[in-house]
Amino acid sequence: MRCILQLSTGSFSGPSCKADEAVKTLEYCMQVLDVEKVIFGWAADIALNQEISRMLERYPVEKYLWLPVFAEIQDREGVRQNRNISDRKKQEINTCKGDAFDFVCQSSRENMAYAEKVFDRLTEGCRMDGVFLDRIRYASAAGEESALYGCWCPDCRDIYRKNGVDTERVRAMAKEGGLERFKPLARRRSIYRYEDRDIDRLMETKRQIIISRVGALCERFHSRGLKVGADTFAPAIADFVGQDIDALAELVDFVKPMVYIRTDAPAGIPFELRSFGSGIKKRIDELWGRDTGSMEAAVRQMQELKDRGCAIAPGIDANRIEGICGADTAYVKEFLQKLAAAGIDRAVLSWDIMRIAKETIEELAEVMPASCKRDRAAI
Repeated sequence: MRCILQLSTGSFSGPSCKADEAVKTLEYCMQVLDVEKVIFGWAADIALNQEISRMLERYPVEKYLWLPVFAEIQDREGVRQNRNISDRKKQEINTCKGDAFDFVCQSSRENMAYAEKVFDRLTEGCRMDGVFLDRIRYASAAGEESALYGCWCPDCRDIYRKNGVDTERVRAMAKEGGLERFKPLARRRSIYRYEDRDIDRLMETKRQIIISRVGALCERFHSRGLKVGADTFAPAIADFVGQDIDALAELVDFVKPMVYIRTDAPAGIPFELRSFGSGIKKRIDELWGRDTGSMEAAVRQMQELKDRGCAIAPGIDANRIEGICGADTAYVKEFLQKLAAAGIDRAVLSWDIMRIAKETIEELAEVMPASCKRDRAAI
């Protein structure tokens, strides 16, 4: 099994590591693991990015800048904001430092242009092979249940109406509150159908918006000779944030479904499922034929994507972060072994190689041992 490293350098508010620390960690990983790609970002520290890029030039690996698209942006005044359907106060959720999960409008073309502008700024002086798109979704119900209705700015409301959504009726539903109307009726691939006509059309429209805007952004990056990777939720919960994984997989070079079983924060499978309540969780389990909060279910979902021809690299929550992620060596190793047994040939050690214990990396070398230690200059 090949390995993709994910290195969190910090956020737009500042770096979380020093260049020499990042380089030292990456050098070690290159020696003991079969590394295919390195995803790093998204600290607004050009010198740090350049140092990491120069170091990686010595190895036959692809370099991807980690780029948030619909959240965590710098210029809050220069992009169209996301408008919530209700005035309910946002709930406090577990996050790592620098993660706010404040989303901008997903339908805005200007926001896509801004994402490309940020990429160029952060990669100045770097030779990049690709871009890794994160936050290509809507906010989840974990922060507030009304997030499931998507963005309700005037432009988005017009799009919903054009797609047959009775927006006044949906507004009334949101005012009543409750998540029962989002209980899935049926499943096709990782897409759900919903019994209520307006909810079903709303969710379909949200998927179309994500596919349209991400597709346009991918075209811009591909036209520049760059590869594109994409972060998604796990299949069982992706539809609730507007992600059709199969459709996204057709747009990008690889998809990284976040099969985070030990994460008590956004994208963590148990964390997100808990926000729906037991009724919806039970229905989701029924539609997938097993407990969707389990490792076995996550492996099966990855196998389904692979069998449908999707280029995937599952993201395993391999770092240990107090109060956020309780991963340990045994868990990560077991997960990778089960994925390998299911025919998955690559995985992402998520989401910060700087916070994965050296002992864990040593153990993982048995699952994904280094096959090539030559530097790029020698090839």
